[in-house]
Amino acid sequence: MTKYDKILDFVTAKIANGIAAVLIACIFIIINIEIVCRYAFNTSTLIADEYCGYFFAVAVYAGLSAGMYQDKLIKIDLPGAWAVFVRRPFIRMIVHLAALVLNTILFYAIWQTFAASLLFNSRSIQASRTLLAYPQGAVVAGIGLLFLVSLCQFVRSVVRCLSPSGEKGDAA
Repeated sequence: MTKYDKILDFVTAKIANGIAAVLIACIFIIINIEIVCRYAFNTSTLIADEYCGYFFAVAVYAGLSAGMYQDKLIKIDLPGAWAVFVRRPFIRMIVHLAALVLNTILFYAIWQTFAASLLFNSRSIQASRTLLAYPQGAVVAGIGLLFLVSLCQFVRSVVRCLSPSGEKGDAA
């Protein structure tokens, strides 16, 4: 494991998972405060839906990047000859390339949204009047980490594919 692998492992396994866990806990707290306010005081915080949505988006991308880096995403087992075929390093490289392309497009789209929010000083229509660049910036960071992990996975799969022992069918 190289120094860069150790750094990325720490960022995804510890920091990203920690951020996701804290955000899920915040969602739990905000929703319970909203429930108490509605039923006990007949009022609303007016921000529960909005902030829980922001927190959930960031938690999803943080968790997804950790799962992708640790190769813990949901997999479909294929029977017989297909199982050997999909484990080939070249096929794994194609899969990682597709993930990299999709995450690049996603990163570009959210970056453009973030830039437009900054340019026009866009604010939430909710009662909080939150400057939208704040939560969008957090989502940009989450998707940026996902892009970085996709890039690392693709580079690793290319190295495995080009190595002399790479085409033996070992799982990537």
